Amino acid sequence: MIGAVALLALGGCGPRSAGPSSQRDDGPASPTRAQPAAATVLDIDPAALPLPGRIAVRYARAARSWTPNSYRAQYRRQLRLSTGSLRSALQDAAPTRKQLAAYRATHARMDATVAVVTRLVEAPTQASYELVLDERSAAAGQIVRQRTAYVVELQQRSGAWRVTAFSVQP
Repeated sequence: MIGAVALLALGGCGPRSAGPSSQRDDGPASPTRAQPAAATVLDIDPAALPLPGRIAVRYARAARSWTPNSYRAQYRRQLRLSTGSLRSALQDAAPTRKQLAAYRATHARMDATVAVVTRLVEAPTQASYELVLDERSAAAGQIVRQRTAYVVELQQRSGAWRVTAFSVQP
């Protein structure tokens, strides 16, 4: 029973540390003037964040907040917000009927609230943010709460910001 909850805590819409969430899009690098910004803690009101920060928050919420009934929609949102090898890896890890049935059978769910947003890099075509999430996973009557940090890397391609990596931090 507790093993299922631990597995659930590490699960989500797509893999977390060993899989698509930790992969980067290693496509051709374009010249960039990306400078690591002094870590800047930003207002977590999504409307107050710059566009790439808002995309990072949307992606993290899609990846880390779901119910059995919303899981497919959250997965599709991740696909829309991602690009490159991250998107390809997510496509390869599409939710199955068996997986969704198991989530329904155990009344599994995951809720995440953004606690802190820190801008790490900001440039015209790339950005990186650290998001600290307060997460609550539940399954089979067990609840696990944890605070987890993620780095979200983004690139602007064809005029749109997309997530290229979503990595859990140790």
